[in-house]
Amino acid sequence: MRLTFPKSRRLYQRRDFVEVRDQGRRLAQGCMVINWMPAKPGKPWRLGIITTKALGPAVVRNRARRRIREAFRLNQGLLAHSADIVLIARSSIRNLDAARVTEDLVRALKRAGLLKT
Repeated sequence: MRLTFPKSRRLYQRRDFVEVRDQGRRLAQGCMVINWMPAKPGKPWRLGIITTKALGPAVVRNRARRRIREAFRLNQGLLAHSADIVLIARSSIRNLDAARVTEDLVRALKRAGLLKT
């Protein structure tokens, strides 16, 4: 399995983010908050990442996005269900290395019931 993360698998539209927030489920885990809902039938998983200005300047926000995206890319093969997922970075992500971000992501996906057993 190739571990790519094509743009076709990303959430871009505001309406998609709002739909996941309003109709999906939510939980906090470590340095992130995860919102998710089952994908429409026949659709693959999609991911959106939110980093707010409260996180810090653009450099910090971009680093957080890259770490979350890379952690997800490396663990996408573990997904059991097709879902629309929105990950929101919390301020604690500023002080964490990539390994810890990956650990928090896997725990969040596990708690959400999105991982294979």
